[in-house]
Amino acid sequence: MPERIIKRARNFAPNLYFQIPMRTVVKHNIKRGDTLYCTLRRIFDSEGNLLIEVNRELECQIKQRDNRFYVPPELVKELNLIGVEYYEFVLHKIKRNDGAEVEIYPKEMIEKEVIRVKEVPTQQL
Repeated sequence: MPERIIKRARNFAPNLYFQIPMRTVVKHNIKRGDTLYCTLRRIFDSEGNLLIEVNRELECQIKQRDNRFYVPPELVKELNLIGVEYYEFVLHKIKRNDGAEVEIYPKEMIEKEVIRVKEVPTQQL
């Protein structure tokens, strides 16, 4: 199973990056040049209210530092994101420079939240 995180973006649009929790970086030996496979699930405002349900599989490059991954700038432009929102990611696996693939936390779900998100009410019939 993967790792679920909710983080605020760093940098300025369209070059938004996010930080992988340091415990995950150390445990899975994540390095610059690796590729992170993840899902961008939802985007929240600073109050924890749902803004956008995205649910897109992404390939993000780990650049500059071992714990930073960059969302494709085309997606940032397409969704008109400015970087002040909170983003929910599910981190699935890392592909190393040598081609080896490593699952992040296999057989368990790890959750790291920065804010508490409000549950989206379901419609009553």
